[in-house]
Amino acid sequence: MSTCIYVSHPNFQKELISELSQYRHDLVVRGQLIFTEFINEEKHVAGTACFAQDIWHDVQFEKITSISEAVKFLKSKHKYWFGYPLNNIRRTKLIEAQLLNPFPKKIDFSPNKQFPKTGVFALLDANTLLYSLDRSTNIPFYLLPFNEDKINPPNRAYLKLWEALTLIDHYPKPEETVIDLGASPGGWTYVLATLGSKVLAVDKAPLAANLAKFSNIKFLKQSAFSLDPKDFPQVDWLFSDIACYPERLYDLITNWIELGQVKNFVCTIKLQGKTDFALIRKFQAIVGTKIIHLFQNKHELTFILSTEAHN
Repeated sequence: MSTCIYVSHPNFQKELISELSQYRHDLVVRGQLIFTEFINEEKHVAGTACFAQDIWHDVQFEKITSISEAVKFLKSKHKYWFGYPLNNIRRTKLIEAQLLNPFPKKIDFSPNKQFPKTGVFALLDANTLLYSLDRSTNIPFYLLPFNEDKINPPNRAYLKLWEALTLIDHYPKPEETVIDLGASPGGWTYVLATLGSKVLAVDKAPLAANLAKFSNIKFLKQSAFSLDPKDFPQVDWLFSDIACYPERLYDLITNWIELGQVKNFVCTIKLQGKTDFALIRKFQAIVGTKIIHLFQNKHELTFILSTEAHN
């Protein structure tokens, strides 16, 4: 047995606790961290915790008597660390200041970004250090402090797509064809166009006027649900941020999957009312699927199915 810690989003801890309670009843909540015990064979269960911003596996505990001792110990274990502000926050920051943290305060969105393996530590109390080198992501709690583009995107939805693509470390290429369903006003279409892909933006409502400057965007004024996948034999990526019931999105996605022509999917599951975990499990049952709650997500999840994703 070893300790596993789930990091919750500040606004969605109840959802994460409800999700975990389907499998475990030994949960201990400390701030935004949820502690539980697990055996190695159960690690796949942790992967179903889509509301977790990060999952720390095989958490270890070490007694320390000073800041310098903590720094020396962590340096002996790994090169890169970031500290989580659980308890003794000032002490945590003093330890972190003497360690290497590869993350700048702000990052540019770029397909060329590389994130090294980074450990996490926190203080359970002044003299008890907890740490993990086996995490679900190399990025701190899925929180990506992007240098935002406050001029060109038509809305802030672009941040969700920046985050999703960075997390899977896989991006549409210039020669690839992508479809953006429910594109208006064009936040995701903007991101895809800047990557150089050939974008088909589909919506009954128009795109923002400033997107007309992109020659690689083709707009189709039509409902996303009226498209026949058979009419689109060459699609590398299918994107959707449509505001619709999850059941309808599930049917749309499976229709495209059954044809076997799309290699990669990134779709927002807009949850309605009380979170329906049985419905979420239907999405999770699709082979190769990853369901995550982005830091930029509200009461919604992001469905990812990619044949080449790294994370």
